[in-house]
Amino acid sequence: MKNMVGKTFSCFTGCIVLIAAISGCASLQGKGGVTAGPSPAEVKLMEENKALDAVNEGASAFYAQLNSLIAEVGEFRSRPYWNGFEEILLEYPSLRDPDNEAEITPDMESQLSEWSLKWKTSWEQTLEDYLHLVDKCIILEAKKLAVREKLLAIQAGYLAAVIMEASAGHAKEGKDIYAVVEDLDKTGAELDSYQPDDLGLYTSGPRR
Repeated sequence: MKNMVGKTFSCFTGCIVLIAAISGCASLQGKGGVTAGPSPAEVKLMEENKALDAVNEGASAFYAQLNSLIAEVGEFRSRPYWNGFEEILLEYPSLRDPDNEAEITPDMESQLSEWSLKWKTSWEQTLEDYLHLVDKCIILEAKKLAVREKLLAIQAGYLAAVIMEASAGHAKEGKDIYAVVEDLDKTGAELDSYQPDDLGLYTSGPRR
């Protein structure tokens, strides 16, 4: 299961190098040989670059937890009795809700009892194990959305820097910064591609 999640925000490193290059002209000589301070666009870039480091850490943590959780879900779903239990879960959606205790109807109980008899396995324990995994996926999805929200805020900051550069007549610098925004679009799309399936569980790969 190692490396099952492909990209771990690898484009961030390239973005940071590019931003550092863009910000390299921050110490310009003013009148009388006095060193001028960074421009508003350069200050904005430095702020967003620092924020990007923090988001990168959050994203790396998400992918590490995702790898571990996908492996755990994969092991659970590889058990011989899973297919039959999955069919019951799909037939009775109320069983899949971790926040509400499902009302066991006679028909539902009949199928669950038949399944338990066939596999000599407690359906109550199997349901509990399944819902525990769903809980983990819900928590991880919330972490992913938090990283995604921060990423969008950083993109907005870079776009503000693009506008600042354009207003100052620095077309090339603005174009370079916008390339970073486009790279972060790809990073966001990669994050979005990992979502729980219809059973609330992360699968072994991105959902397109």
